[in-house]
Amino acid sequence: MKVAVLTSRWPWPLEKGDKLRLYHQLRSLSSDVELHLISLVDEEPSAEARAALEPWVASMTAVKLSRWRRMLRMVWAPVSSRPFQVHWFYQRRAHRQVMRVLGQIQPDHLYAQLIRTAEYVKELHEIPRTLDYMDALSAGMERRAGKHAGPQRWLFALEARRLKRYEATVFDYFDAHTIITAADRRAIGHPERDRIATVPNGVDTAHFVPGPPPPEPPVTVSFIGNMAYPPNVDAAQRLVREIAPAVAADIRVVIAGATPTPAVRALAGGSVEVTGWVDDIRTAYAGSHVFAAPIVLGSGQQNKILEAMACGVPCVISPQVRAGLGPHLRVVEGPLSGEHVARAEAVLARTSEEAAQRLDELARGGELRRVLAQNARRFVEEHASWSGKTKLLLATFAVVPAPNPGQTDDKS
Repeated sequence: MKVAVLTSRWPWPLEKGDKLRLYHQLRSLSSDVELHLISLVDEEPSAEARAALEPWVASMTAVKLSRWRRMLRMVWAPVSSRPFQVHWFYQRRAHRQVMRVLGQIQPDHLYAQLIRTAEYVKELHEIPRTLDYMDALSAGMERRAGKHAGPQRWLFALEARRLKRYEATVFDYFDAHTIITAADRRAIGHPERDRIATVPNGVDTAHFVPGPPPPEPPVTVSFIGNMAYPPNVDAAQRLVREIAPAVAADIRVVIAGATPTPAVRALAGGSVEVTGWVDDIRTAYAGSHVFAAPIVLGSGQQNKILEAMACGVPCVISPQVRAGLGPHLRVVEGPLSGEHVARAEAVLARTSEEAAQRLDELARGGELRRVLAQNARRFVEEHASWSGKTKLLLATFAVVPAPNPGQTDDKS
């Protein structure tokens, strides 16, 4: 089978969740199907970025988006009904190039990642198509609206409403659909949302492996991720300003990851380190005694949690993070006792106060950390392999075009 894959970003380097998901899906799918990558880009990908994908794809095309056209679209985007991010990633010239490339490939199936790519292929009814929602973007935007005031609150709320409508509308243009978690599937406002297949992320358990515990004191509490992503920025601020000061034990906090915003860089000082980009992110996990993920704004599955667990780092997570990790994950909630920890793979903290209490217990309890680390590693080995998750995606490629390809809407 020949499968064309359309993405809104070049899937390398792996500093964003959508890139990580697609890269590993390409690796796993390549043994079963012939893959042809088409990516929307701001700049031509480097030789290194192309070389990283060459083993897995038969062809790759970078479709460059014009900066000035992008800005022009955003000028009149407020009067359109479509989400701002759909406008941000769509250009007619790029659309024509995508169509030309698809005409040359003649794929048996098309896989579009994220709703922001849907405008390019939703009318291509002669090719069976799978849409990967990844997350319910509208739900994440609603949470962000709730954290702001004034014009920002209005803007995020407007985008959340547009995303909600668009997520439902675009459903009918695709033959199959995937999403990372069942919780996000429930947030898609289409009456047939149960048809969306859940395809969780995995983790490369051969790449992310446990190492020797780092020296102490102090105990290192880390938070790792793309530090320009607003839910990560909010979580980092919460960790440094609300949680860490309430931990009585001797700890240091490390915020690691690409493109930290000025707000994140401002957190550095004293017992807080902000590293920025790390060439090998495994070194950040290796230097961690505990991973804290007090994320409340994001949606979907957090890849960084799976990576930390694979590296044998005990994790303290929020309910939002817990919701994205599937039904098999066992958590301990409340004071950490040996009996409860022995059956758990992560620690759940519902508030900043609870997170501080759990971090304090873990900072003082080396044996608690050791047991959680072993359980976490076993969990990812049993439930989070990329090959197993990608088989779920491969099953969606067997669909045939629906007899009614969907309704048309305005071209605004």
